[in-house]
Amino acid sequence: MRKALLIAKWEFKSAVMRRAYLIAVIALPVLFGGIGVVSALTTRSATVGAARTPIALVDKAGLVDLQFAEAQAFRREELRTAATGTPAIAPVAAVAPPAIAPYADLDRALADLSARKVSAIYVVEADYLSTGRITAYSRDAGIFGQPAANQRANQIGDAVRASLLKNELSGDVLARAYAPTVAINRLSVDGSGKVTDANDASGIGRFLGSFGVFMLLTMSIFFSAGFLQQATIEDRQNRVFEVLLSSADANELLAGKILGLGGAGLLQVAIYMVLLIVPGSTVLALVQVPLARLALSLVYYALGYLLFSSFMILTGMIGRTPQESAQMSAFWTMAAISPMFFMVSIASAPNGWVARGLSFFPLSGPVTMLLRLSTSEVPLVDIAGSLVIGTASVYLALRATAKIFRAATLMYGKRPNLPELLRWLRAA
Repeated sequence: MRKALLIAKWEFKSAVMRRAYLIAVIALPVLFGGIGVVSALTTRSATVGAARTPIALVDKAGLVDLQFAEAQAFRREELRTAATGTPAIAPVAAVAPPAIAPYADLDRALADLSARKVSAIYVVEADYLSTGRITAYSRDAGIFGQPAANQRANQIGDAVRASLLKNELSGDVLARAYAPTVAINRLSVDGSGKVTDANDASGIGRFLGSFGVFMLLTMSIFFSAGFLQQATIEDRQNRVFEVLLSSADANELLAGKILGLGGAGLLQVAIYMVLLIVPGSTVLALVQVPLARLALSLVYYALGYLLFSSFMILTGMIGRTPQESAQMSAFWTMAAISPMFFMVSIASAPNGWVARGLSFFPLSGPVTMLLRLSTSEVPLVDIAGSLVIGTASVYLALRATAKIFRAATLMYGKRPNLPELLRWLRAA
């Protein structure tokens, strides 16, 4: 173990003192921070611009009372605030819904739409009460314009509904008819039958805890495991392994590289996480992250990291060139992120057969379990089974990597074929 620690110390110092490492640690946060700032500014500018562009309403049926509809919309936000504690939308806020501008003439509204003075036109036809017909005109057609179109349609629908209810209801009955589900009390029932408040911070904390570890794992695979593969290729080409194996066995050398180069990658990830703590501290202060779930997520993180680290070293050893090893390592990267392709299935049915199947498969198990832990309660049998399979997979992967590591060190410039790899694995 002492030799493994000496190798880890040397590998760590060599990695963190590289110019490319220092550039990555400094340049990437600056790059992504700049992109985030620009994205936030442009998004806010677009939101404010959309809010300042009114919606044209041509009321041929003569039934929409816009002033009354606006008062009911504000009342709904007040009721939502009282029920959930979230702030109501102020009419003067920059992100408030766009105003509805009445037009008596459709031709004038069309001219303003062409000049982009209004975002859309809604015509309440004269026979609306008998047919329900409303005609909409807009410029932002297509799939990307559909969310904005749906928001405008809902806003017009609210105005029409409020106006229809105006002469029929009043007071609390009118408020219930206009916003019947604004004060829903959401409860959650776990597998043991325990009922908890689904509106409290525990759900958010559960998501942030496990999903945060999931993000840490994926970043570690891209950064830390990448260091392992790159350093393995360089040491093999420089014949460093042959020198090191004269004083340390393959297991000690493998453990030292995983600890040292993995530590360098984890240091890079830790720096990025620290940079996110300050802006995220306000959010984290409002939620409660369950410690037991966070500890379990860290266990899955360790299993996933050790598994993919050993595979990255393996591809670095059997590849003849850096390009060849990088191409082969793409398989492990895709395997690590493969549960993301089933995100919809996992989120909609966290305990369904797709999610459970991915949880018991070694290459997708850690990531899938982190996603499941961030969305719902997971049965204990799934947790126990995935931990047993994950631990056994890490043990077998490390043993196989050590055998191939020992044999491939002497195969300089030659990529082993499948029969040779199987023969190395069967060797003592």
